[in-house]
Amino acid sequence: MKMYISNLAIVGAFFTALAASQELTKPPVQDNLDNLKQGLVNNLKVTQSTREKFRAGWMPKVCKEIANEEKRNPADFQIWKVKYDDCSEPWIMCYHRNSPSPLDALINTFGRLPVHTRDFVRHVVSIPSDGAFAYNLDGTVVFFGTTLNNLPVHLHEAAHSLDLENAYPLKPLSSSPKWLQAYDKDSAVPDPYSQSNQVENVAQNTVVASFDRNVPGGIEKVMQGSGKIRNQYTTVLNQQKEGGGLLVPGGKCRKRLPNSEAVPVGGSSRVMRARAEVEEMGERPDVSFQDKNVEVLEVVPFDTREACKGTAFT
Repeated sequence: MKMYISNLAIVGAFFTALAASQELTKPPVQDNLDNLKQGLVNNLKVTQSTREKFRAGWMPKVCKEIANEEKRNPADFQIWKVKYDDCSEPWIMCYHRNSPSPLDALINTFGRLPVHTRDFVRHVVSIPSDGAFAYNLDGTVVFFGTTLNNLPVHLHEAAHSLDLENAYPLKPLSSSPKWLQAYDKDSAVPDPYSQSNQVENVAQNTVVASFDRNVPGGIEKVMQGSGKIRNQYTTVLNQQKEGGGLLVPGGKCRKRLPNSEAVPVGGSSRVMRARAEVEEMGERPDVSFQDKNVEVLEVVPFDTREACKGTAFT
């Protein structure tokens, strides 16, 4: 299928790249956002879910590509369809069998995200690692090590999707004049990670905004000096409200990024088709959405690997 990119998309991609390339010089309010974790866990409840295994021998194309890029055997991934009670369509997750935490931890932590945040996450991948970091590639979030059950990391990575997959009225938020004006009015950023660039700054401010919106007492209760970043996180709060309550629990999914097509787990497509006849893999799984009330979004390409891979989470 040919992909046609509008002039507007090209201009948007330019400014997104610019926002992701320039380090910020304002000082951090605190060393990290670890003190927000428990409040978020206490107030963002787990959404109940059911799961079923994906058809044997098949996996989402993006998961296979990521596995190969990370020098992992695609056959070591368990592929699951996870259906949450607040969405008629399941999320397809790619869970490496040697991940340091159980599948339940990944499912439940992702399920704590409000459904309208989850709407903008395409797939979820977990990979074992001595380090603890994560990145977002075109809406697919990849967790390494113990980050798969770290709620602030889930929020941070999903925040990239909200920003760069055009969930907000300002598209993308991180390179919009209104965001840059909010940044200019403030005297600080949330933490050192926020200094990486405006894309990471928006993501960390989204964690702050989520805490402020969902935890009784708000961010002032736990972050001394939060007034120094008030214009930034309130801009996120206003944008999520205008976008339909993106950071607020409740409701049902209304739009989703499309699933990556299913491909054979190993070998070339020609070889795998021959093996399929022997191993009875069956027909290629249909990964399209069946609920016509769920709007299918267009995937906007972006990549946060450069900044995210150099950052360790606790």
